[in-house]
Amino acid sequence: MLGQLQDAGNTTTLAHYLNLMDGAGLITGLSKFNRQTVRQRASSPKLLVQNTALQSAFSTHTLNSAKTDPEFWGRLSESAIGAHLLNAIKGTDFKLVR
Repeated sequence: MLGQLQDAGNTTTLAHYLNLMDGAGLITGLSKFNRQTVRQRASSPKLLVQNTALQSAFSTHTLNSAKTDPEFWGRLSESAIGAHLLNAIKGTDFKLVR
């Protein structure tokens, strides 16, 4: 996303939109793990859907065609596990990072 937006303030706008989507329970940005806070904040977040229905609703795959497409099935499985972990730690002091 940032590659297409070069004007000043775009990173702030995208971060704000990501916070809004996180608050609405749609998408979360997972930051890269690094002991140095500066490097952690400088990395682009990996977007994770909080409910895989959001991801699969716009897909043209049926269940059988999704299972036969290893790339899509892998992304869907990764998202399901991430969403489960994310929802399991809500309300705790734990933080999910990639």
